[in-house]
Amino acid sequence: MGVTWCPGCGLGHSISFLFHGDIKNSLHAHWLGIPAVGVILYRIVVLARMRFLVPLAHK
Repeated sequence: MGVTWCPGCGLGHSISFLFHGDIKNSLHAHWLGIPAVGVILYRIVVLARMRFLVPLAHK
């Protein structure tokens, strides 16, 4: 369709580069890749705490 840059694809590539340790290409692909990983990891921690720690407190 003539579109050479897709923000969603850039974000996915950025996260992939970051997981492979390539910070330069991660920032080049999309500058929000690093903060997105931080938000995702934070959400995983919150959900894990809700799932595993909160039910134990109510027993």
